[in-house]
Amino acid sequence: MTRAVEIVNAFMQALEAKEFTRAANYLSDSMLLIGFTPKPLSKKQFIDVISELAEGFPNLAYNFHGVEEIAETMEGTRVRGAIQITGTQVNSFQLPPLGISPIPQMAGSISLPEENWEYRIEDNVIASIRVDSKPGGGVEGLLNQLGIKAPIIQ
Repeated sequence: MTRAVEIVNAFMQALEAKEFTRAANYLSDSMLLIGFTPKPLSKKQFIDVISELAEGFPNLAYNFHGVEEIAETMEGTRVRGAIQITGTQVNSFQLPPLGISPIPQMAGSISLPEENWEYRIEDNVIASIRVDSKPGGGVEGLLNQLGIKAPIIQ
């Protein structure tokens, strides 16, 4: 297993364990998440969104699998893995980085389509995460499965 794959696995394990401070340590300060939301999220925005989702969905799971190194380039090492987010909402939550007002407890379950997440590793940290969005996926798909059709403002 390469160092880049180890970093991605450790990062995803921290997210699954809801250890967001530890997860943030695997991200560069200038990290961008692209494709999960209509506009890119910064490191802080990403951690805020993921921690709020975990508040609303205590059993939030990423079902991360199929991790593999796909390329080593001048910009860093690229690693890809498949993610299929599932969970049951039992608490209200907020998504301030997305301009969405508090979402009440809806008691709904979500099961998003499997999406590929591509991580770019530079200097032993994740510099970017690019989500290969599918219809019904991302944060909009998650909200739609709860019956919320509010536009995401960023």
